[in-house]
Amino acid sequence: MMITASDPTAGLKIIPSDTINIPGPRSKYNGISTNAAANKLTDVSSLQGGFVQVLDANGNVTNQGVQVGDVVYNSSTARSAIAYVTAVDSATSLTLSADIFIAPNLDSYNIYSGNGVDLNSEEGWSMPAQRVFSGDSAATNTTAGYNPLVGSSFNLIFQSGGTYTGPATFTIQISNGTANNVSIQNDTTSASNIVGQTIEFNQASVRASGGGAAGNTGTGGFTITIEESMLEFTTPSPDQRNAKAFQVYCGGTAANPPLACDIYATTIDGDLVFFEDVQPGTVLPVVVSKVNIGSAAGAGNGNNNTLTTATGRYVALT
Repeated sequence: MMITASDPTAGLKIIPSDTINIPGPRSKYNGISTNAAANKLTDVSSLQGGFVQVLDANGNVTNQGVQVGDVVYNSSTARSAIAYVTAVDSATSLTLSADIFIAPNLDSYNIYSGNGVDLNSEEGWSMPAQRVFSGDSAATNTTAGYNPLVGSSFNLIFQSGGTYTGPATFTIQISNGTANNVSIQNDTTSASNIVGQTIEFNQASVRASGGGAAGNTGTGGFTITIEESMLEFTTPSPDQRNAKAFQVYCGGTAANPPLACDIYATTIDGDLVFFEDVQPGTVLPVVVSKVNIGSAAGAGNGNNNTLTTATGRYVALT
């Protein structure tokens, strides 16, 4: 059989990720995890020379080892997952970007050379700078008896409770004895939807913020419930550092007969493309660097569905 330059000669199972490009395609290491510690891969058995790079007396590399940025697969059928190496702890231990070897399971693994990790962007929900009035449906307000701080319309305030634990900062405005306006100053992206979480400010936090004249005797507090209208969904510009080109074969789902899949891919030029109803046996007609997890349609992302079929079976061809 004659092989031409356009024929794929290597293949690799694809584990979708929003931040990690398709690695490899050839495995550098494989084995079975021997200790399922959080965010670690540990293997004390034969490791093809160990995870640490080894040099001989002349400075020649005798074992390439694992590098930060290499990609690790949990290769088990039941707990297939992907992460990248953030630190080489020892010849038998690696620190990973995610906890993909879950105790007490001792799963198989493969390690591949990384083809670029998107570390500079994040897809998710954030609260843009905005004003949240206490009279809105999103807030309850029981403050009374506060006096505004002379010469200042808004003063920094710190949350004192609730279920929201994100990094947003806030300012408060006092008028007619009550906290009539709270402003969200800034927030960074959260990987999870924070709709329904609460932000609480009690009377002690309001007083401590300087939101009233010295010695004021204001009482009560207020709570903000985060609503979809307060959020925006951000899709990052892909980071294509060191990205290699692959084509994607879709094997359909594991059902019998296999069912069609939806696939959200990043092309080698960084374009995000959502392929719907891809039939089993199809090779996508574009060259890609990554198959993304994506997200289901929701108000927080403009009701835009980009969710890759989780039960789909995908192979990277190169």
